[in-house]
Amino acid sequence: MDMYSVRTKQEWQEVLDSIHEELGMSSTITDKENRVLQFSGERNPLCSKIRSFDEALTFICSQAQQFMAQETKKKKRPLIDACDAGMAKFVVPIFYQGDFVGTLTACGARVLGTELETFVIEKAIKTNGEEIEELIQQVPQCDEKAITRVVQRLL
Repeated sequence: MDMYSVRTKQEWQEVLDSIHEELGMSSTITDKENRVLQFSGERNPLCSKIRSFDEALTFICSQAQQFMAQETKKKKRPLIDACDAGMAKFVVPIFYQGDFVGTLTACGARVLGTELETFVIEKAIKTNGEEIEELIQQVPQCDEKAITRVVQRLL
C-alpha cells in the first residue's frame, strides 16, 4: 500500500494544485520514508535561497519536515506549525486501511501579522539583512484561519 492506493496521481496533483492556489504555499506528497513523490508550486525566492545552502536546508527545512512527519504519524493527526525560519508549514498524515503511507505537506508562506526569523535566516545563509528583507517581501502571506480550513478539508 502506498499514497497511490489512496488517490491516483492525477487526483493528488489536483489536491496539491488547489493548496498552492489557495494558500500560495508549495505543496508535496511524500511516501512513508518521507521521499517526495509529487509537488505543486514554485518555492518562493527565500525558500529557494535557503535550500541552496546544504546546512540551511538541513537546519531550517529538513529538520522541521522530519519532526513534523514523525509527530503526525505517531499522533495520527495533522500538525500546523512553522519551519525554523518562521514560515508556515503543515503536515497531514495519510493512512490507508490503518497503515501509514505518507504525508501531504505545504510550506513557505508568512502568516499575516507574524515576523520571520531574520536572525536565524541570516546565520543559516550567511547573507546580509538587506538582502534577506528583500527576499522576505516576496514570501506570500496567508491567514492562519485559511490554513486551518484547508487542513480540515483534507481530512
